[in-house]
Amino acid sequence: MKLITLIYAILVGFITVLATPTGQQLPPSALRRSRLHQHHNRLKVAISKASADDANPPAETYNGNWAGAVLTGAGYRTVTGTITLPPLRLPAGADSNVLHAVSAWVGIDGQPACPNAILQLGVDMYLNASEPSYAAWIEWYPNHSTYLTDFAMLPGDRVTLNLTAPSLSSAAFTLVNHRTGQTDRASLADQQPLLCGFSAEWMVEDFLGSNGVPLVDFGSITFTGTKFVTDSGVTGGVADAGLQGIREKADGPVVVECGKVGGDGATCVYQGPGVADA
Repeated sequence: MKLITLIYAILVGFITVLATPTGQQLPPSALRRSRLHQHHNRLKVAISKASADDANPPAETYNGNWAGAVLTGAGYRTVTGTITLPPLRLPAGADSNVLHAVSAWVGIDGQPACPNAILQLGVDMYLNASEPSYAAWIEWYPNHSTYLTDFAMLPGDRVTLNLTAPSLSSAAFTLVNHRTGQTDRASLADQQPLLCGFSAEWMVEDFLGSNGVPLVDFGSITFTGTKFVTDSGVTGGVADAGLQGIREKADGPVVVECGKVGGDGATCVYQGPGVADA
C-alpha cells in the first residue's frame, strides 16, 4: 500500500478501534510486519554494521527506522526496561492534520542473525490533530500485533515493560504503570517460527515511516532499569550494548541519535526530520 491517503485513512480508523476489547487483533498490524522486513533489509546496507558475533561493535550504527541499544550473543530469555512516556509535538513545519507516530519497545531477536521470529512488547505513540494517544501491544513476528487496550497511559507516566520467553515458542508479558499502579499481563504459547535468543533490544522505532506516516517529535525517550537474563542465568543491562540510530536515507542527516546514561540506561533523542522530509 503506497497511497498515503489510504494509509492515513486506515490509521485514523486504527486510533478509533483502540477502544475495542483487550486482546483484539487489529488489521493495521500488517503495517508492523512490513516495517520489520524493512529494518532487516536496511541493516544489510547500513552505514556501519555489527554482526551478531562481533564482540566490539562500533559506537553507533544507523538504519532506516530503528534506534536504541542492542546486545548480541545467545540464550536471551528476559528483557526489561522502564520508559517515561514523552509529550508529543509536531515537527517544525508539520501539518497538524497529518498523523505522526513513534514506538518504544523491548524485544528478543530483532537482528538479522535470527530473521524469522521477533518477540516484542511496546507502546505505540500517536499525535493526531494535536491529540496524543498511547497504545500498548505485544507481538510475535511474523504474526499480528495484539493491542492491550485496557492498559491506560498518559504523557509523563512511567511504564515498565518486561517480556520473558520460558521456551523458544512461548512468551509472558508484564506492563506496569507506576502512576496508576495498574499491571497488565499477557502470554503467548505454541508460537511459530521459533525464537533464537540471539539478541536483546531496547528500541525506539519510526514504525510507519515507510508507509507515509511521519515520525513525531518525541523529544527523548530513555530506557532505565534495563535488564536481560539468559537461559544460563547470566544477567546484566545495556552497559555493553551496541547503539543504533536512524537515518531515513543512507546519505541523509541523523533523525534519531542514541547514547547510554548511567550504568543501566539508554536514551534516544529526536534530531528533527531530514531536509527531504521537512
